[in-house]
Amino acid sequence: MKYKEIGDSLYIKGRIGWKGLKKSEYLKNSDYRIINGSNIFDNKIDWSNCGYISEERYNESPEIMLQKGDILITKDGTIGKVAMVSELKKPTTVASGLFVLRNTAPSKWDTKYIFNFLQSNKFKKFVFSRTEGSVIPHLYQKDFMTLEIPELEINEQRKIAYRLDTIQHKLDLNNQINDNLLELAKTIFKNIIKTSSLHALTINDVGTVIGGGTPSKKVPKYWNGNIPWISPKDLSNHPNVFTSHGENSITQNGLDHSSTKLLPQKTVLFSSRAPIGYISIANNEITTNQGFKSVIPDKNYPFWFIYELLKSETPKIINEANGSTFKEISGGKLKQHKISIPTSIEVMKYNSIFLPIFEKIQQFEEEIDKLNQIKDILLNKFF
Repeated sequence: MKYKEIGDSLYIKGRIGWKGLKKSEYLKNSDYRIINGSNIFDNKIDWSNCGYISEERYNESPEIMLQKGDILITKDGTIGKVAMVSELKKPTTVASGLFVLRNTAPSKWDTKYIFNFLQSNKFKKFVFSRTEGSVIPHLYQKDFMTLEIPELEINEQRKIAYRLDTIQHKLDLNNQINDNLLELAKTIFKNIIKTSSLHALTINDVGTVIGGGTPSKKVPKYWNGNIPWISPKDLSNHPNVFTSHGENSITQNGLDHSSTKLLPQKTVLFSSRAPIGYISIANNEITTNQGFKSVIPDKNYPFWFIYELLKSETPKIINEANGSTFKEISGGKLKQHKISIPTSIEVMKYNSIFLPIFEKIQQFEEEIDKLNQIKDILLNKFF
């Protein structure tokens, strides 16, 4: 297979010598937008959280004014996140942490083929090998331009892009359905709280708060077992409603010789620091590190209620947290966090509505995981 350096025939630009924006230069709204690496997530652009700038600031760098079809790649911090500009409702530029890749040779390269290549393990390995900087990792433009991409005939590129796009379309559809189901659950939950007689309780009254721990990493026999062990980072990378496992696992020895606890299925996992408020439901028995204060639901309050309750209470819980370096909510404070909720009898009236919603969410998440596995297999096959 022939390979071509990506910088030979494609437009690649990033900001050079830019001092960035002062806080006062960000506007509440304007006709001009700026996005940075934090707006790139799961191979998409989060337009809801982008910044707004003046026309003067926007015009400073015409070479990185975005066009529809541009591919964005993060080059600082979390390097190698990618997204494609599929819509452009306002003139938009990028901050210094992004490269703009533009297909200037459409007869030679298919844009979606390139975009899929940048999601492959080959690209991830390239990024790892070229990253510099111990405090803030950085990928330099001169290095990125040496990235080699398989040079296939244009129709072959389009065939590959079509097969991968078919899977992505199904993934997007499932994710959209799940988003709608979660919004429905949130709306019904709010209605329950609004229309019911409420009683003053604490989190400790509706479930058992359990902390986590980390087996010593100096003892190999504690790790790589068959007991799932998760950290907040796992929920950051895979923000599912239901969680079965994380990147790491521990052995029975690790469980016995650490402060982590084996949590039952349907425990509501709640990250208590770095950051506070990642929430997921244990799909099976699971353990966590000390960055969690998880809640095992009381028999009178189902898991879906605890899940929705913690979501709605998270801003208040964050306000009760302590810490100068990073905020953390202690197990004791979470137990005593005050809530106003209906009686368990009133809550259980809605069980027949909520259970099917969460069963559907679980079903779609399992399908999403399988589709992602298929996509990864194809990416490795093609690239």
